[in-house]
Amino acid sequence: MKQSLLEKETPEIWKDYLSLAERVSSDGALSAKIKELMMVALSIALRCEPCLRVHLKRALKLGATRAEIAETLAATLLMNGGPADVWSREIISEVLGE
Repeated sequence: MKQSLLEKETPEIWKDYLSLAERVSSDGALSAKIKELMMVALSIALRCEPCLRVHLKRALKLGATRAEIAETLAATLLMNGGPADVWSREIISEVLGE
């Protein structure tokens, strides 16, 4: 992957970012596996293909099953579709004169 401008021009900030990523991804109140599955969901919601590849591989390495990944996908579907409906209801009703 090509080096980012942030990494090139502000290596100290990039190093801090990587340190934060490592700390956040570690076991805590939530297991590292659960956190990676959360990041899979966010990667899908944000449509970040490189993110999805990285976090899926990490989740699998931490023992995530196909069933857990499928449920993560289902939760992502719910949280993308449901909010789209809820958010648009008032505007649609207003425009349709209801």
